[in-house]
Amino acid sequence: MSLKHITIYIEEFDHDFYNRLLRDITNIETCNVHSFHSILDIKPGTIQESAVFFFWNDPKVLDKQKFIFEQFPESPYILLSVEPLAPNELARAAHPTYLHLTEEIYSIGILDLVLNFAERLIEDMNRSIAYDKIREKVIVLQNVFEESLDILMQIDPGTKQIINANKQAVVVLDYPLEEIVGREFSFFMPPVEVDEDEEFEGNLIESTALKTKSGKLIPTESSFRLFPVNGKMAIWATFRDITERKRSQEQVKNQKAFYEFILDNLDSDIAVLNANFQYEYTNPVFLSDKELRKWLFKKTDVDLAERLELPADFHEKRKKYLEIAAKENEIVQFEELIQDSNDKVTYLLRKYIPIDDTETDQKRFISFGVDITERKLSEERITYLAYYDALTGLSNRTLFIDHANQALKNHKSTETLLAFYFFDIDNFKFINDSLGHTKGDILLQMVGARLKRVMTEVDTVARFGGDEFAILKVDVPNKSAAAEFAQKILDILSQPFHIMGRDLFTTISMGIALSPNDGISSLELLKNADTAMYKAKELGRNNYKFYTNELILRSEKRLYIENSLRKAIQNEELLLFFQPKISTVTNQVCGAEALIRWKHPERGWVPPVEFIPVAEDSGIIERIGDWVLEEACRLKKVWKEQNLPTFPVSINVSGKQLARANWSHRVQSTILQYNINPEEIELELTESSIMENPEKSIEAFEYLSGLGIKVSIDDFGTGYSSLSYLKKINADVLKIDRSFVIDLELNEDDRAICKAIINMAHSLGMEVIAEGVENVAQRDLLHDLGCHMIQGYLYSKPLPAEDFVVFVQKFNESAKTK
Repeated sequence: MSLKHITIYIEEFDHDFYNRLLRDITNIETCNVHSFHSILDIKPGTIQESAVFFFWNDPKVLDKQKFIFEQFPESPYILLSVEPLAPNELARAAHPTYLHLTEEIYSIGILDLVLNFAERLIEDMNRSIAYDKIREKVIVLQNVFEESLDILMQIDPGTKQIINANKQAVVVLDYPLEEIVGREFSFFMPPVEVDEDEEFEGNLIESTALKTKSGKLIPTESSFRLFPVNGKMAIWATFRDITERKRSQEQVKNQKAFYEFILDNLDSDIAVLNANFQYEYTNPVFLSDKELRKWLFKKTDVDLAERLELPADFHEKRKKYLEIAAKENEIVQFEELIQDSNDKVTYLLRKYIPIDDTETDQKRFISFGVDITERKLSEERITYLAYYDALTGLSNRTLFIDHANQALKNHKSTETLLAFYFFDIDNFKFINDSLGHTKGDILLQMVGARLKRVMTEVDTVARFGGDEFAILKVDVPNKSAAAEFAQKILDILSQPFHIMGRDLFTTISMGIALSPNDGISSLELLKNADTAMYKAKELGRNNYKFYTNELILRSEKRLYIENSLRKAIQNEELLLFFQPKISTVTNQVCGAEALIRWKHPERGWVPPVEFIPVAEDSGIIERIGDWVLEEACRLKKVWKEQNLPTFPVSINVSGKQLARANWSHRVQSTILQYNINPEEIELELTESSIMENPEKSIEAFEYLSGLGIKVSIDDFGTGYSSLSYLKKINADVLKIDRSFVIDLELNEDDRAICKAIINMAHSLGMEVIAEGVENVAQRDLLHDLGCHMIQGYLYSKPLPAEDFVVFVQKFNESAKTK
């Protein structure tokens, strides 16, 4: 069997004929064989050249044939079959040359014959492909010749006659092709002095020209190279029209004056210096005086500085950067400040750009200067704003911390302290809201001015933002001295501020941290001073408080409560308890107050006095308030289904909730969601929560009152609201604070206060409820004074929802039997 330089890919088949074929093919030494499960699984990129495919006649034979035609059109294939193939089967699925093998006619000789034929098919195909590639190259060359934008001619080296010319030659020379072919090429060229021995050695001949039919000369650059054409050597002449280049050269000359005009009218100063740093050109921006510009020609910056009486560092600095540009041959950029005889300051951004002059083989420098005075002033302003408070002119937080870090680093004494003071203005938000932000800003400015007057040069006073201020004092002798200074600040800021025709009195709350006892870093000391400030606020404001370890423990406990409280709603740790309200007229349950309780998984029951203030300060109270409203409405719906008597449930409202723009609408949507009558919900708020935002409170409760929802004022008489606000809110119920009830039977003043509140409520058409009633004597006195409702431990403590339902049923039943 002859050698085969082909790669065979044979499809697997569970038959003896397949095994025989594979064995015979494998015995061919130079033939690579690869078997595969199905021809349709072959990846095109994995097939080697000179491939022959063997596949079986089965139901997918047409798909296989299509696959071969599409993916491997240059490879022959051989159809295999165990059964004889009918002519119509061969015509439908076999190779166009009808290459096939069946078990019936198979022999090694036939296999050899088929493979030799397949190999010749591949060789013929490769020759055909090679021929096509050569033909494509010829076509490409013909297209390049014909479509080139250059004028191309083929010239006989012996006769110097033109054999062929392209379309561009016909178009440019304005001769038909038949009048160009056969002429000596010199007919189209004016005489040129050229060494004939070098003419056809591929040299570029500059400044030649071609003559058209009309006699017009077209400037060209040309080249001549020997090249085979149709088996004979010919000269390939290329002529490139350089008319545009010539025109451009003329334009450059004409534009020189134009460019000089542009340079003379630029907003930036432009100058050109030679290799000796002498001026050869300056525009009017560089020097406005025309005579001075003429004088500066061939002079240096030394001469210019002397003429304009500029300082010596002016020319020294320019010389230094010019030398750098010359040595490194790179653009050099720097800023310079020029101050004239009138003390006018100008900032310039100057660039020295080295350029090589090819004509003189010398280096020149373009000096380019941009006036950046406005930018520099803006940068200085930005730098100022980065370290100083724009409103008060005091240091800002960044500069304060920088000074504090330096002071801590440099403080070596063991006998003195560094004192960090942190304070804010008490009730500043109320001042801003009631008097307006303009007066608030004036107050902050006046506070800053007073602080500056009592500071030494080594002290730092800063405004951190809003109404927060910080002071750093160094080398404080002892804690007493730190306290004296704190009191001094409290005293000067408690003096009235005269703002726009009125006197405004303010107080501050201040925290103090001392280094090294209270911390070793500025951030730690500021944090501790801030913690102490909040303790000062808790103690009634208008005072100062030193930081102690106890405060940090309180702060950590507060943070623990806050973090745990955020998870409480999600983990269903919050519960609603209800304390019944008893009517003094019917002696039955006439209402209930919903009170939130928190059962912590680790601490157990957390007293409301611990977590409610934290919820208020952190803003969590808004989420809790929404939960309380929804839970109370849900339980009211359940009680209604249990046929519990109808009575209003009062829900405590936080000032933070009142500040929300959509709070009243949320109340309405929750009531509608649970199908609760508005009269069954009573919203209870304190005087202080109303005063946090009186306008929004009035607006919200006017809307809710219109829906039929009752409004109750809690802790009446302990706040600072005016009766005008009480009237505007249109409250339905006044609640007498327990502080007036606790000694009611013993204290005449408390009885007088309760009587006044009850009488006022009667005159305003309001109901009155007293909380904290613990004995019969208090109940009877309140009844005699005309109080409508009683709430307190005399009847019941706050109860879980299930126990409350039982209480209502038993209490009302027992009241009926009396």
